[in-house]
Amino acid sequence: MSEFKLRILIKARKEFINAFYWYEEQKDGLGDKFSLEIEHSLNLIQKNPNHYPTKINPLKEFVIKKYPFVISYKIKNNSKEIIIASIFHTKRNPTLK
Repeated sequence: MSEFKLRILIKARKEFINAFYWYEEQKDGLGDKFSLEIEHSLNLIQKNPNHYPTKINPLKEFVIKKYPFVISYKIKNNSKEIIIASIFHTKRNPTLK
């Protein structure tokens, strides 16, 4: 089985960077732990993108267990690509996803 390629949209990159720095300000090294958890989550999505539920068609959501975030993404089967649309804090207004 060939893996899908990941493409992370600018919005998702900004959300990740902002969260990384926020966690790092809370405690030295916590941003790195957050980063590793995101990387692990993206690897799981990449290995089995259809496993996670569709929330708002066509977006699927992966719930991160250790942090209050979800990763929203869509699958482009024809190009074997996963587009990461958002790395979203669950306490924010969901209409901003």
